[in-house]
Amino acid sequence: MTAISIEYTETFERQVSAHSQYLARYIGQSQARGLIFNFIDMLEQRVIRYPESSPLCEEAADLGFTNYRDFILPDQQFRAIYRLEEEKAYMMLFLKSRQSIREALLQYCLRVE
Repeated sequence: MTAISIEYTETFERQVSAHSQYLARYIGQSQARGLIFNFIDMLEQRVIRYPESSPLCEEAADLGFTNYRDFILPDQQFRAIYRLEEEKAYMMLFLKSRQSIREALLQYCLRVE
């Protein structure tokens, strides 16, 4: 079994920061960070141990991104969209579970080009 390394896109990092600031208004900065970092820790553990265990993201596939995976923790209402490429996992998007993936992917693509 090959070790998987994880890389975070700027978009993922910006989205984490935005969600943290949003949550901090309601539950405080410390608790907001704790929730998000707990999610990211669980995401990293899952991807490192079982990189292909998250299902392929159907909404991304509809847009032509057929190798994006969707990690969701419904109780926290967070989701991460990531792409596997050889021994790396690229964390593409960090979203609320009800947020539109279509819109987020289109915005991501516009920033990249």
